[in-house]
Amino acid sequence: MAKKITRPIPSMVVNVIGNGRPDIKALCSNEVFVKAVFKETVAGIKDAIDNKKKTAILFELDSSENFIEINKNQWIPALQTCLDKLIENEKYEECAQIKELISKIK
Repeated sequence: MAKKITRPIPSMVVNVIGNGRPDIKALCSNEVFVKAVFKETVAGIKDAIDNKKKTAILFELDSSENFIEINKNQWIPALQTCLDKLIENEKYEECAQIKELISKIK
């Protein structure tokens, strides 16, 4: 029997610019946003692996019941991107968890 979701799915609130579209450049350059996305990517994939799911839920958009999910075939590239960012920022202690997740997927 698969485990139930072990983590609460966070709600991500994205403010939009005057034309009703999110300012993607500003989001991608916002350190807090980027860290949150990387953290939830790892947490969502870990939860999906633990529960034998084929998609990982990363977060919900503004409590709307619309979720950002990634399919299993994208988990390794997503984790590799997180790993690269951690190495770039010299956060070597956090790399072990990601490497372990990658090995579970392979």
